[in-house]
Amino acid sequence: MKYTIPIGLLLLAVMSCIGCSRKKAESPVAQNAVVGIAADIDNLNPLFAEEVTAGEIGELIFPMLIGSEFNTNKGVLQYYPLLARSWEFADRNRDIIFHLRTDSYWSDTVRIIGQDVQFSYELYGNEQIASVRQTALDNLRKTKDGKLIVRQSIEVSNDSTVIFHFSRSYPGQLFDAGLPILPSHIFEKIPVTELRAHNTNRNPIGAGPFTLASWKANQEIILKPNVNSSLPFPAKLHQLIFRVLPERGSRFAQLKSGELDILTDLSMEEARELAGNQLPIEVLSTPGRRYQFIGWNNIDGDAYVKSKGKTIRPNNLFGNANVRKALTLAIDRNGIVKGFLGSFGSEMVNPVAPIFKWAYNDSLNPFPYDPHLAQSLLEKEGWKIRVGDDILEKDGVKFTFKLRVAAGAQMGMAVANVVQKQLREVHVDAVIEQIEGSVFWDDLIQKRFDAFIAGFEVPLQLQLEEFWGSDLKKNQFNLVSYRNTRVDQLLRTAKNAENETDAAPAWKAFQTILFQEQPCTFLFWENTVVGVNKRIHGTHIGIQGTTQRAWEWYVE
Repeated sequence: MKYTIPIGLLLLAVMSCIGCSRKKAESPVAQNAVVGIAADIDNLNPLFAEEVTAGEIGELIFPMLIGSEFNTNKGVLQYYPLLARSWEFADRNRDIIFHLRTDSYWSDTVRIIGQDVQFSYELYGNEQIASVRQTALDNLRKTKDGKLIVRQSIEVSNDSTVIFHFSRSYPGQLFDAGLPILPSHIFEKIPVTELRAHNTNRNPIGAGPFTLASWKANQEIILKPNVNSSLPFPAKLHQLIFRVLPERGSRFAQLKSGELDILTDLSMEEARELAGNQLPIEVLSTPGRRYQFIGWNNIDGDAYVKSKGKTIRPNNLFGNANVRKALTLAIDRNGIVKGFLGSFGSEMVNPVAPIFKWAYNDSLNPFPYDPHLAQSLLEKEGWKIRVGDDILEKDGVKFTFKLRVAAGAQMGMAVANVVQKQLREVHVDAVIEQIEGSVFWDDLIQKRFDAFIAGFEVPLQLQLEEFWGSDLKKNQFNLVSYRNTRVDQLLRTAKNAENETDAAPAWKAFQTILFQEQPCTFLFWENTVVGVNKRIHGTHIGIQGTTQRAWEWYVE
């Protein structure tokens, strides 16, 4: 099978760009779009970026071999050319041969070549770098002794031909070949030990439709068109600005006043207010793949940190599945959805989003809100109230812990307050602790926490090993440190299925196990609820995020 860019589409893109330039010259209206965000991003380097907005911005700056669109009818991804002008499968679909464009340049005018692709994947796979995206290399072809040598598994035939050799054919091959590409002529000069703290992480050389104009910490990130981009073309906007506004009220006020053009985290009350007035703001609501959950540290975090990952033993509080189930029963998740989201969200059962229609296990119903059953389960596990006290205790350990929330996460704080009150009713003491965003996520990765409230987005190519695989050093997004060999088998089965829908039984069994063991308390799915000023045209806001195809945005 071979994919190419239709000539008509290329001509249309060029003509559209010419017309857009003409409008810019004639119109006095600022060709800028301003997006409000709650907190600063953690990193622009895709090797290290862990936060959603950072990932979205990175995909506008760094090139990828292919782009993708989510087919909502089928619940699957479909791909289109970017840096790769075409590709074909070979060797029983185990190889993908990518033919690169020869007119694509980095923002410093150096041409993009196959070596950039190969070297980028060497960085992603380098265990010393410990990239959060290293699992994308799991199914690349290895040597007979099981060793991954990227220069052999990703072959550079010439400057414009790269061949990915996989060990098997599976649905996620194109997804795994679609990581952001880094400039080898920049990164090959940087020692691996210096990469994480290197200045290039804040001053990237990219090739996408945007390039970084400036980044003022905790204030704003400003992108401008990359005039050298052919992937697919320089952005139409003069500037795309991400303004950091930690206080929700300030974000909403600036949306209404026109200082912000796009706000991505509208509450139910804010959406209703906008719908009831005459402001030029459209409210978009799309069933999403982002969810909120309470993470219980399933392992003894202190022992894990002190032993540098060698000692893994159950957490005194959360290492028991029945205890975790009791905590879920003690929290009114349906009430939280009704109170905070209304029709813009739904109670969840497991981490496979309903948008994946073929894989979603609809036979599982949420646990009811039942404090009495919760307390009974806790007592059966040995947690009891001592005379003169009001907090459960077992073997001299009180059931008290710190519940962490990232600073500026208003939804997280609101939910935390409800959770704290409801757990107190079953004699469990949760102490809410707000932590600055970058420290918050670093502590979660390092296992330095008791419990937390946070959100994840399910990858559009349904691969969840990095979130639930038992190898904690490799799967850094397994924040709760859940370990289950049967789940590992199911994840491998799903990942290696030749056709995506063939993996449906494995995914449904996976969901059943997580439902039974409650490694975390899944709270709710959030709709993507976005306020967009009507002066911004060409948006594709929906399942794939806010800035999907932001290079097409323009202002009339």
